[in-house]
Amino acid sequence: EFFSEFGTFDVQISLPAQYVVGATGVLQTKDELDLYKKLGEENRKDTINYDLYKPSSNGNKTLRYTAENVHDFAWFADRNFVIQYDTLQIEAGKTIDVFSYFQPDGNSNWSTSTVFLKDAVKFYSKWIGNYPYPTVAAVEGPANQSSGGMEYPMITLITQPDADAEGLDAVITHEVGHNWFQGILGSNEREYPWMDEGFNTFFEFLYEAVKYKSNSIFGASIPDEVKQLPTLDFLDRIYNAVNSFAISKKINTNSTGFKNEEEYGMTAYLKTATWMFILHQAIGNDAFFKGMNLYFDEWKFKHPYPQDFKKVFEKAAGRNLDEVFNLLNKEGSF
Repeated sequence: EFFSEFGTFDVQISLPAQYVVGATGVLQTKDELDLYKKLGEENRKDTINYDLYKPSSNGNKTLRYTAENVHDFAWFADRNFVIQYDTLQIEAGKTIDVFSYFQPDGNSNWSTSTVFLKDAVKFYSKWIGNYPYPTVAAVEGPANQSSGGMEYPMITLITQPDADAEGLDAVITHEVGHNWFQGILGSNEREYPWMDEGFNTFFEFLYEAVKYKSNSIFGASIPDEVKQLPTLDFLDRIYNAVNSFAISKKINTNSTGFKNEEEYGMTAYLKTATWMFILHQAIGNDAFFKGMNLYFDEWKFKHPYPQDFKKVFEKAAGRNLDEVFNLLNKEGSF
């Protein structure tokens, strides 16, 4: 993925009035924002009214969005979007807007999508650092074979037409989680893809373990006796299974150094998440989360590199971590 500087966006979008729009940033067009919130609150009730959105005219409209400290801007429009809206207080004195936009004939599990968004922001804020933006959103794309999930600042595109509730929660959480690593920290993913994808996968797996005692890689194949284990023991079993995969590349591989998508995914996502669990086990729970909080606080909006991450974690652990960090250059399994 690209590597870009942070900036301030002030965007005006002109389009036919019948379209609902979801975008990066805060909608400054008050009448439209008030309408989205009103309809979105109605659609969190037991019965979703798919006919609520009625444009004020059949002409065009211009919507204005502003966003600060982001390195990209994305927007999505559909005549038939169903809107859900809620709020989330993540720290004293700060409440964020939570929006989802989904298809009336799409995955029915989007009816609880704002709950998934809120949980994702709550857990990641606790584990890594408070979400700094004023809004978070997710969009259900039209069914196709190529989307899956794709993150943008403050908003993510999700196309998972067949996912069950746990699966949809996991992919929404994963893509929202990119706000911390690909978005706020902004590491160089061309050079070090593991600093985004692998870190994010580790926290997605932790989220799934804490909330469901499940894992999106292994699904229904996880034995019931494993699901009964304490969270860290459960994760130990998951990562032992992941470590049995044939992953030849070292984690510290440039994005262009992989021969195909599978090799990239196995290394940047799964092998790195396993390494993060090794780091967690090596320094202990308290030092690990202290390190994540320090890393986020010191490097948000500053583009950290591997040496910055290592320095922060050695500070949190109070000792040299060469032995663990040298594993980033180990080929094959751990």
